[in-house]
Amino acid sequence: MPHTPASMAIIVKKDGEGDTNAMMQAQTEKYLGNLLTPDRISNLKQSLNDVFGGRGKATGAYSFAGQPVLHASSGNMQKSVTLFFYMSGVNAKIFAMGEHKSSSSYSVSEYGQRGTDFQLGKTISL
Repeated sequence: MPHTPASMAIIVKKDGEGDTNAMMQAQTEKYLGNLLTPDRISNLKQSLNDVFGGRGKATGAYSFAGQPVLHASSGNMQKSVTLFFYMSGVNAKIFAMGEHKSSSSYSVSEYGQRGTDFQLGKTISL
């Protein structure tokens, strides 16, 4: 089920280190792009298009901060980018980033939240 398009995004920094200010899509892309190799930026852009366009997908029964988790993913298995987020009003709160591990699972490979299902290195299976 589609979600409300995001007006802005807030990045929940790794391991609960706080939140960024709300950012427009281009700022969010630049911020998260610093964590990726250049060959994955186009898939980051597409994932962010889905976040900001209201096309995030349900992530099973997973929750974060008491909210149902959505994800937006783009790309093949080698260069994919998956964003994990939830909606807080009109803002998307992106709290983890990873990639496809298989057609129905994702690896939290760039950053996550220690002590949660979305900790760096964890696998999210749908």
